[in-house]
Amino acid sequence: MASAGVLLACDQAGIRQFKSIGGVSGGSVPTALYASGLSADQCVRQALEIDFASLLTRRASLFKILMAYFMQRRNEKVRPIDGVLTSEKLGEFMESFSPEWPKSYWTMGIADKSEIIFNEAGVFEIEPDGVLRVLKNEPGPLGVAVRGSCAVPGVISAVPYDGRHLFDGALGTEGRCPISVPTRLYGAKRQNIIVCDVGDDVNQTSERIARIWKFVCGPECVPEIAEPDFFSNGRVILVRPKITGFRSLQFKLTSDLKWSAVMAGYVAAIPELAAGNAIGGEALGIARDITNAYKKIFDESQAKPQGYLTSETEKLLSANGLL
Repeated sequence: MASAGVLLACDQAGIRQFKSIGGVSGGSVPTALYASGLSADQCVRQALEIDFASLLTRRASLFKILMAYFMQRRNEKVRPIDGVLTSEKLGEFMESFSPEWPKSYWTMGIADKSEIIFNEAGVFEIEPDGVLRVLKNEPGPLGVAVRGSCAVPGVISAVPYDGRHLFDGALGTEGRCPISVPTRLYGAKRQNIIVCDVGDDVNQTSERIARIWKFVCGPECVPEIAEPDFFSNGRVILVRPKITGFRSLQFKLTSDLKWSAVMAGYVAAIPELAAGNAIGGEALGIARDITNAYKKIFDESQAKPQGYLTSETEKLLSANGLL
């Protein structure tokens, strides 16, 4: 949802066409919708209206689901094919917006030790030694690609594709933000790449679970999180939203929590776009006013009834022509 807020900020900056747009894991969904032809505000609306839990089918008891969340970090290492949830309905949802592969869109899943990249030109494999191999010279199925990129091991079942199984795209060598995809496949310059990095779970619960697994079976049973390299080969426009109030893989959210995630993306994007000379002048002034007004709404919402943040945020954005 934060990436939908980043798209809204880009739209305000006048950035509405991308040579490439994509993402992995949860970031594969809003970028696919945008590439399919939805406007930034329509992507925000979809992010708010989607009941992501309804796009997943439960295949286990509530106890097993809770255990799968507890074992998430461990399962990233062993990668069981079956999860407690399956994602067929997510694939159908994505293809309802675009039965054909969206122009300029890419996403990635992991199969064995290789990264499988899908885009409009075909399907590609990056092997562990970095060699790029063409698997198909025509686009793969959008629903399968997005489902595979979202397949968190043990939680959401891996997705069969061409005799292999696809797992969460964030498990690749570059982690959450595979910047090499736009640079290598599209020739993008790093200074022109806008990255939305919501980070890994760093709350106390996640840290405790990781420590428990390391204590039970040693450090080798919990994978190290690959931190993206944003700086060594040239700076990108890096947006790092600060998400509060919920953690990753929490699928049922109130409208206030959804709006807080969307606006976290918007608020974090504006100064980074300005630093990258991607927004300025009157648009930047309006964006800063919106940011300040939203921060006031957010602070006030802590002592207000449920729904206050939603109502006031929608009024704010509508008054400024963003909704």
